Amino acid sequence: MNNSQVALIVIQAASKILNIPIPEVFFASSSNFPNPEISSIYRHKNNEIIFNEDWVNRSNELEIMITALHETRHAYQKYCIDTRSREDIKTIETWEKEFNQYNQPSGKNTPIDDSSYLKQCIEIDAITFAYQQMKELFDVEVMIPDEIKASVFNRYNIIKE
Repeated sequence: MNNSQVALIVIQAASKILNIPIPEVFFASSSNFPNPEISSIYRHKNNEIIFNEDWVNRSNELEIMITALHETRHAYQKYCIDTRSREDIKTIETWEKEFNQYNQPSGKNTPIDDSSYLKQCIEIDAITFAYQQMKELFDVEVMIPDEIKASVFNRYNIIKE
């Protein structure tokens, strides 16, 4: 199984876990991304996950699985927004606002430079979901930037309840 297949299988599995329609998935060259180091992007307007195929080809399976879980959680967030279901209305409204006024990562791949990106509720939720699934399914603990660790673990405890 190649890395692209791993990404597709994990997205299908995560969509089933989250009980949402499977988003469309594409693979594109790093030259099509605003920063060639971006692993993937979720485009909420089209419910699409686009993987950086260059990143996919050089990454290990665990990184791909974490990324696929993270991006599929964004599809779940969009589903909640569209259906006004599954989460409380305050959370849904926050997610909707953040999708519409999204803070992009800096491209420097450091928690300090990416602070406004990392602290968005949609990112904390997606990071938490990926952390939760990797821990529960594979007993693997995903590294979380110190800057958002408390927020992620707070969200993790809410999801577990």
